[in-house]
Amino acid sequence: MEPKRLNKFISDSGFCSRREADRLIEEERVTVNGKLPAPGVLVTPKDKVRIDDQIVRVREELPAFLVVNKPAGMSAKSDPEIRDNVVKAINYPASLEPAGYMERGHEGLVILSNDTELVRKITRFDNRFEKEYIVTVDKMITPEFIAKLIGGGENDKGEKLQKTFISKEGSTRFRIVLTPGTNHNIKMLCEDLGYNVVHLQRIRIETITLTKLVSGHWRTLTKTEVDLLRSIATGKAPKEEFGKSRESKYGSDRPARRDGAPQTAAANKISKVGTTPRIGKSKPKETKASKGGAASTKGARGASRPTSSRPGGPGRNSSAPGANRKGTGGPKRGR
Repeated sequence: MEPKRLNKFISDSGFCSRREADRLIEEERVTVNGKLPAPGVLVTPKDKVRIDDQIVRVREELPAFLVVNKPAGMSAKSDPEIRDNVVKAINYPASLEPAGYMERGHEGLVILSNDTELVRKITRFDNRFEKEYIVTVDKMITPEFIAKLIGGGENDKGEKLQKTFISKEGSTRFRIVLTPGTNHNIKMLCEDLGYNVVHLQRIRIETITLTKLVSGHWRTLTKTEVDLLRSIATGKAPKEEFGKSRESKYGSDRPARRDGAPQTAAANKISKVGTTPRIGKSKPKETKASKGGAASTKGARGASRPTSSRPGGPGRNSSAPGANRKGTGGPKRGR
């Protein structure tokens, strides 16, 4: 590992943020090899860095960026003391942290990485990212409820308010696309209108979707997906450079469809034997192409064509069978 500035080293250990590390250094609570560090000192894992009486370590590991379809009932935390922890269940050989928030009872797309700086920025600037959810509430959805969630109109200053895309999926279920800069607390939005959220599934963050990723499975993010997340979190590049513009043929109040990057490898499955989690490979479905060589053009199109034309909506293979139903269960038990 290349030498790092002391505050970056502490941040990468997961102990605290860089800003907090700077404060600890100023308070002379940090020592390097038993001595108070000089300003701008560079350190490596061979150096003994202590904060108060606690040794700070950074593992030498390759960058890891994963997306997991978290089952309901599993915690989206990295604390090993928390039961049914998604990071512990994956058992990936890296110090992963979840980016953003998701409650235990909710399910769907969660991003994990050992890039602590990126994880903190994604979490801090959570409402910069466009996200899509399937939400089930505790009573019948009325036109008034939908109209208030959609919003729009003008505020007291005469400024035009952005509309939210809503699609009613059932008597108590709807699809919602939360755009950057808007309130991303769906539970609070519904509670303010007299509804309680009984089930919530996140199916998309920007171009990253649950396509071919059933509940309890995970895959690595592509470089394009990582670059997109980094550019949005840091605010250094327009998102439109990495994907389709949100302007669609329906108008700016309805988002353009995002199909997501193709999955290049079979997803990994979270599985458990007793209480010890492990990594397992899911078996890809056998196709005619795998039996007899290359698939025909017609077959290829048929396999990938989505059945939904709803803007922002996933296709047939976008989520697990029954993923929109409450209680999809925990991770699959290994054989």
